[in-house]
Amino acid sequence: MSDMQRRARTPRYLEILNALRADIGAGTYAVGALLPSEASLCARFDVSRFTVREALRRLEAEGVVSRTQGAGSRVLRATPSGVFVQNYRSVSDLTQYAAETELELLKVEDTILDDNTAARLGQDAGETWLLLHSLRRSAEGTPLAVVESYVPQRFRDIAPGLARAKGPIYAGLAKAAGARIERVIQETQALPAPRHVAEALGVIEQSPVLRILRRYSTATDLLIASFNWHHGGDRYIHRTRIGLEREDG
Repeated sequence: MSDMQRRARTPRYLEILNALRADIGAGTYAVGALLPSEASLCARFDVSRFTVREALRRLEAEGVVSRTQGAGSRVLRATPSGVFVQNYRSVSDLTQYAAETELELLKVEDTILDDNTAARLGQDAGETWLLLHSLRRSAEGTPLAVVESYVPQRFRDIAPGLARAKGPIYAGLAKAAGARIERVIQETQALPAPRHVAEALGVIEQSPVLRILRRYSTATDLLIASFNWHHGGDRYIHRTRIGLEREDG
């Protein structure tokens, strides 16, 4: 393949990402320094602000920079950390996470909610739900999380297909239900890894892992609830940014 052909197949945001990685690695932008503004990068690479933001988002996910609205992107380290950083500002960031990772559906089964699971889901114990067992990987193939998704039985014919498709499952379920997602409730716990989680993530059984439960609901119903078991070591960072309200006077 010629350089021209290879270049034609490389998305522009990846070209920008690689150029910025090289600049940071060479010391053009030192640790602690700010990268040029989005407008400057748009002019340098002759691309849209959307394309620049995608490159910067991926640099942030690699742990190389920290982005703060209104303050720019600050260099944290000279090389990627090998850590997947999941940033939350809005529901759209959850969509971005689904788009930037791969979900591998492993098994589908019916399950009866026990007392503990029903309490976590806000449902009644004894109900039968569809349970999807999946493994979420980074774009490079590194296991990021064991995902256990509980879906109402009325979606049993479409849920497995949504899990195998690109994009978040909750979006497909909302479309099928003809309703909007009104609430996303998230709970985070540090727990000892069960055997199946430890084997999938390559950690020692009963070692600490991070379990994140997300419940996606319409105005009236729970569409899906997923337990996401994440590596408790140096592979995953869960970052939430909260803007402070300004006080008058």
